[in-house]
Amino acid sequence: MIKHELWHEIHSRFRLKESKKSIARSVGVSVQTVRKILKQDKAPSYTRSKQGGMLIPYKGFIRQRLPAVGYCARSVYEELVEQGYPGSYDAVKLFVRPLRREAQTAATVRFETPPGQQRQVDCGQCWSVLAGKRFKVHLFVMTLGYSRRMFSKGTWNEQLPTFLISHEEAFDHFGGLTHEYIYDNPKTVVLSRDLEGRRVKWNPTFWDFGRYYGFRAWAHRPYRAQTKDKVNPDICRGKNLLDMLFTLKI
Repeated sequence: MIKHELWHEIHSRFRLKESKKSIARSVGVSVQTVRKILKQDKAPSYTRSKQGGMLIPYKGFIRQRLPAVGYCARSVYEELVEQGYPGSYDAVKLFVRPLRREAQTAATVRFETPPGQQRQVDCGQCWSVLAGKRFKVHLFVMTLGYSRRMFSKGTWNEQLPTFLISHEEAFDHFGGLTHEYIYDNPKTVVLSRDLEGRRVKWNPTFWDFGRYYGFRAWAHRPYRAQTKDKVNPDICRGKNLLDMLFTLKI
């Protein structure tokens, strides 16, 4: 039986141009299962267990408040406690999860930018074998928002000095900079966020780096993958891995 949440996850990733093999690897199912789900026009009906009865009187309030708090289960839970909710946070989290997935699926729109406006940056990892030795390769990927032209590099780690040097090599590769750069929330970029994900505490060294080069950094909000769907380290695994190994100077 295909779960309601899994169906939305696979269809959402496929709409964001992720490969079927990458989707299968990420969600832990076979490629055949991914293909089967993608052929289905509708998600299987979602039914909740009878557990969490204490949440029933508050479900209307939760549905109303979720968009305002960015579908953050923790924020909703804290408001419910103030109203006298005696249940657990886990019950709220389980109730919110499918609603968040549905909202993401309905709201996901391809996010386009004009030339010279934006680049997106991400990191990932993969394992490789060279000269009989197995080791982890860290992947740095920078993609132009308009043309999808990509710079990718293999490194030994994802520490801040390596992260910044990779930026400079990408700048040289592209022959310049764009106005904006979008990131996930690694500690090399973001030290912390508030519960709603709106206020960002930037890594001060990275912030100085951005000011020195004159670009504006954006850390995309949690559960808003559509604002950062153009860069994916998975597409570098295999296709550019051999070239990346040479950058490691093995």
